[in-house]
Amino acid sequence: MATENLPLDKIRPNENQPRRTFYQESLEELAASIKERGVLQPIVVRPLVGANKGFFEIVMGERRYRACKMLGLPTILAIVRDLNDEDAATDALLENYQREDMNVIEKARAMQGLLQHMSYEKISKTLGVSETTVRRTLELLELPSQIQQELIQNPAKGAVFQEGHARALLAINGDTVCQLRLVEKIKGEKLNISDLEKILSAIKQFPAKKEAFLRVSIAVTEQMLRSLGAREERKKPYKAQTAEQHLKGIEKQASVLSDMLDDRIGEFLTAEHMNQLLATTAELQRDLESFNSKLRDALATKDFGFREVYIHCPLCGRVELIGSVRCSVCWTILRRCYDCGNYDRNFEKCGVTGGKIFVAEAENPKEHSKSYRCPMYKPKFDVQATKLKMVA
Repeated sequence: MATENLPLDKIRPNENQPRRTFYQESLEELAASIKERGVLQPIVVRPLVGANKGFFEIVMGERRYRACKMLGLPTILAIVRDLNDEDAATDALLENYQREDMNVIEKARAMQGLLQHMSYEKISKTLGVSETTVRRTLELLELPSQIQQELIQNPAKGAVFQEGHARALLAINGDTVCQLRLVEKIKGEKLNISDLEKILSAIKQFPAKKEAFLRVSIAVTEQMLRSLGAREERKKPYKAQTAEQHLKGIEKQASVLSDMLDDRIGEFLTAEHMNQLLATTAELQRDLESFNSKLRDALATKDFGFREVYIHCPLCGRVELIGSVRCSVCWTILRRCYDCGNYDRNFEKCGVTGGKIFVAEAENPKEHSKSYRCPMYKPKFDVQATKLKMVA
C-alpha cells in the first residue's frame, strides 16, 4: 500500500460505486474547503489491469475526486491498494454506508451488488446490521422506479416523503397508478406514515371505495371508516353485552345532539351549508324512523299489551315511555298515582280498584308501592312527544 499524488486524468470512477447521487451544493462546499485547506484525507484507489493498465479505479473518495476536478487541480493525494472486486465493493460500501447523505436506495443497490460476492449473513456482519435490515432494505428495490426516485431526490429527514412511506406502499405493489397517486397525496397533504397506513387499510378493507379514499382528506377517510365499519359490525352476530353499551352511547349522543338543535343556526349559515345540514339531519331522521319501527316491533313481541304512552318525569321533566318504569336521567319512578287520571286525591284512593293510597305514597312511590308498574296508569296530562315522519 502506498500514498502518492496521482494525476486526475489517470483516475477512473467506479462504475459500481454505491453512491450514485452527488448533490451539487454539497460538492461546491467540499470544493471550497479543498481550495482553502487542501485534501485532508487521501482517496483510495486500486490499479487497473489489462487494457486499462496504468489507470486507477476509485474505491473510496469519489466526492473528493469530483471536487478536485471542479477546481481544475492536476493531481490528488491517493492511497493505492491491490484489491479484488469483492474487497473493493465492500470497502466502497462501508465508506459510504454510515454517511447520512447516502440515500436508502443507494444503500439497497450497493447491498444488491454485494450479494454477487457474499451471503446475506456475511453482508449483515460486514455492515454491522441485522440480516432482517438487509432484507428489508433490499425490498425497497421492488418498488416502481418513480417511487425509488422520490427517495433519491428527497433523502433529507425533513422531506415529506420518507422511507417509511415507501415501505408502506409495498403492500400494494402491482398497483403502480395507486402508489403514485398516494405519493402525491402524501406530499400534498403532508400525511404521516400512520395516516398512509390508515388509507391503505381502508382501501384493502373496502376496495369499492378506493377512489373516494384517494380523493378525500384523512379526516373524511376516518369518518367514512367509522360509518362503513359500523355497517360491517351490524352484519356480525350481536353480542348481549354490547346492548347496554350501545344504549348508554345512544342516550349520551342523543343528549348532545338535542342540545345542539337550535334553529337559530339558520341565521348564520349560507344556503349551501343549510342544504348540507338538512341532508345530514334528514338522513339521520330516516335512520331513526327505521330504528324506532324495529324497536316498536320488538317491544310488541316482548311486552304483551305494549302501549306507546309518553309521560313526563315528575322530578326532572324528561319525556319517557311509561314502560321505562324509571327515568333514565334521574332514576325517579315514573308512574306516580298522584299524576294518574284514575287517582282520587280527595279520598286518597284508586278510582279503579278502590284501594287506599295515601298522598305521601302517591307523590313519592317506592318499588313496593301499588303505582309501581301499575298497568292501569293513565297520564292526567298530554305529553308533547315528537313523532318522526319519513321524508320522501
